[in-house]
Amino acid sequence: MNATRCFALTFLFGSVISQSNINVQKLYTFLFTTHNYNTLIRPSRNQSVPLSVHVIFTLYGISGVDEIEQKLIATGWLDVEWTDELLSWTPSSFGGLKYIYYPQGKVWKPDISLQNGFSKLEELGSKFISVFIDSNGLVNWRPFQVFESKCDIDSTYFPFDRQTCHLDFVAWSLSNVDVHITKGGKGIQLAKDLQRHGEWKILSSSAMNLVESHETKVRFTIVIQRKPLYAIINYIMPILLLSILDIFTFKIPVDTGERMGYVITVWLAYAVFLTIISDSLPQTSESIPNVSIYIMIQIFIATVIVIISAIESGFTHLSDDASVYYLLSKLAKKFRKPSVQSESKCWDRAETCVTWKEAISALDKCLFWNLSCTELCQCQASDLCKNINTHLTDIDDDDDDDDDDDDDDDDDDDDDDDDDDDDDDDA
Repeated sequence: MNATRCFALTFLFGSVISQSNINVQKLYTFLFTTHNYNTLIRPSRNQSVPLSVHVIFTLYGISGVDEIEQKLIATGWLDVEWTDELLSWTPSSFGGLKYIYYPQGKVWKPDISLQNGFSKLEELGSKFISVFIDSNGLVNWRPFQVFESKCDIDSTYFPFDRQTCHLDFVAWSLSNVDVHITKGGKGIQLAKDLQRHGEWKILSSSAMNLVESHETKVRFTIVIQRKPLYAIINYIMPILLLSILDIFTFKIPVDTGERMGYVITVWLAYAVFLTIISDSLPQTSESIPNVSIYIMIQIFIATVIVIISAIESGFTHLSDDASVYYLLSKLAKKFRKPSVQSESKCWDRAETCVTWKEAISALDKCLFWNLSCTELCQCQASDLCKNINTHLTDIDDDDDDDDDDDDDDDDDDDDDDDDDDDDDDDA
């Protein structure tokens, strides 16, 4: 008896599968053979009415940003939907079939392409991708692609900059009389498993419809911000420390002969950092990074320090009897500590004797404090110190948010485990 039942169920199950396969074959024949479906003909019964195509862009992640070539590399896929009036059927006539999948190259589809693409123009998707077709003729096409688009990089506030990049999709060979492209839903959305980039984070995204004289297109906008921690540690902090070394140049006695080598080394270090930053940013005159301007000012200051040190080095070799300039002599007297000094070498002068060594020492003290104030004001004026503090605070906040998200996920997992235990108890 059991064997008879198993045989009957197997026969019925095989009959259902066979019937479904036959219905699919009949539907394919009905749609693509009987009606002589042509992929070159726009699927509208009324060819005078433009076909509406809705596009949604799902961003999977930012693969990279090339500042020198001014290029954005984004990974994601498009959800393209339109109604193909030539691919509709009555489900009851084909065993209740409500949808099918068909290779993308064997149905009509709009020749959507990235208008502001960086590389050559090419067809979206791959040959193995199939489109979804339902009984009402609604076609859904989801091509996955690595999009390389042009992005104008504004490096003025490097490394605290944010960039706005666009991806413009248009039906390349079809005018707005034939196809009308619009955004679908929100237009752009982030994938649930969005891949994070080590240097850039996504701040916001938006989509808008654009209508021009002969075409319609959809523009997807992505606003990204640089994560500045790497640049702060490797570029900004060493530059700020070099500016401190500039200040302490005047604490090195000029008569030792070591000051010239010291200041020239600092000058060369500035030049190296300027070269490194220039090589990693667009070589354009439209936007000059503030950090490059800051380095140029530091190089100018270092050049002045080199000149002053060279002049002072020459004065240290003068004899003590050599007369000191009036202003330097007056400055030296203000910095001189009260002491009993021998005036044997100044017997013919009414005033106390001032040597070149004392004058240079007083000048170095004055330059030390003046340069300290100058460097502090310059740092505040260039917003470097302020931006460093702000972004380091933001990094701490982001870490706290990530920890909170992880805790929430752990709580959800614990809740799921508790629910499973309750279900086991009930069972």
